[in-house]
Amino acid sequence: NQNAEAAVPSPWLNQGIGGQVAGSADFANNQFTLNSAGIDIGGSFDTFHYIYQPYTGDVELIAKVESIGNTNNLAKAGVMIRETLTTGSKNVFMALTYGSTSLFQRRTLTNGGTSTTSGTSVRAPYWVKLTRQGNTFKAYQSPDGVAWTQVGSSVSITMTANVYVGLAATSKDL
Repeated sequence: NQNAEAAVPSPWLNQGIGGQVAGSADFANNQFTLNSAGIDIGGSFDTFHYIYQPYTGDVELIAKVESIGNTNNLAKAGVMIRETLTTGSKNVFMALTYGSTSLFQRRTLTNGGTSTTSGTSVRAPYWVKLTRQGNTFKAYQSPDGVAWTQVGSSVSITMTANVYVGLAATSKDL
């Protein structure tokens, strides 16, 4: 599914997760642009577009979501840590929706269900962050990238040390 036309700088890669998901990625002026189709990120499987890189160990992943296209009120964009690139992978995802909700989603078992904790009602542009310390994951939101509010509680997920970290988006195009 690697998009050969994508212009993302090394070590970043991008692809559709969950089949032939239409999408593209670009990088200009120190900013990624991610366009994605996809049914959803959630349930027991995901279909979305992902800009990512392999990563080992603890991490803090921060992004400012500038905008989300109006394809569906539940169209989502944000930061993700994923154990594998398979559709039912364990993952954590801190996202904003087009309909102005922040969400902390997590799948704790491969091919298992997804749990969601809603944050406050916010609209892009807004900052999102995920942290990993061992098997403990936390999600945050911020209006300015400085003052952070945790969304939900920390979650413990047994995940391999080698994961994929990056930016995810889905249009929720049913």
